[in-house]
Amino acid sequence: MGFWTALFSPAPGVGLVPPPRKLRAPRTPRQPALSDSSGGEKVRRSSSGIDYRLQRVRRKSIGLVITTEGLLIRAPNWTPLYEIDAAIVERQAWISKALAKQRARREQLVAYRDGGHILFRGNKLKVEVRQGLFESIDLTERHCIATTLDGAFNAEALDDEIKRIARQALTEIALEMAARASLPLKSVTLSSARTMWGSCTSEGRVRLNFRLLQLAPELMRHVVAHELAHLVEFNHSKRFWAIVEALDPNTKAHKRAIKGYAVLLEL
Repeated sequence: MGFWTALFSPAPGVGLVPPPRKLRAPRTPRQPALSDSSGGEKVRRSSSGIDYRLQRVRRKSIGLVITTEGLLIRAPNWTPLYEIDAAIVERQAWISKALAKQRARREQLVAYRDGGHILFRGNKLKVEVRQGLFESIDLTERHCIATTLDGAFNAEALDDEIKRIARQALTEIALEMAARASLPLKSVTLSSARTMWGSCTSEGRVRLNFRLLQLAPELMRHVVAHELAHLVEFNHSKRFWAIVEALDPNTKAHKRAIKGYAVLLEL
């Protein structure tokens, strides 16, 4: 218990009913390239051949950031494009090295193909694809076997199975942790966001990224703890971190560790 328990009484959780399964045609896995869909910024190409997104912000200098979407340039409104291009050329070696490191990290964690591998509850599983009369995904902590009509790997179907399992597993974790700490959780829904692991509203609704199910259980619970703490502290104050640490005593280590898995969000 703690200081927040005196402010709120436990609220009953709301379970989720899984939607009907749908068969989908195989898709080609996304490549580690830029996308202009997440933040609305136009994808540009520098004279050095490096793609980037440009974000105009109130600052005095040009900032270069490697995100899960690739290179993001944050520049003042008055900065001309030729100066931005020059900045990219000047830092070309660093940018190329950082992007290559990010792509290698993603391949290390997930390779969506027959004979490749995925993460599931922190376990690295080999992907085995078989041809059969019916489409199915057999996903456990020991194996990942995909059966398709044509024997081709179907990444969409695999993600659907992860979502199906995550819908129940993440909801149960959130409800259990919220009840234990008497936090006012109203509902839990899944998210497919490509930039964050979770979010929380002032109405007591928590959204959790379905890819959390690919992480080790302790990292899953860390993210859930983070979002639940926002139910009573909509900030990152000392009071907020006190709640997170009460739910996850190893918060500092887990906070550092989860940064290495951000590339999973871009799948």
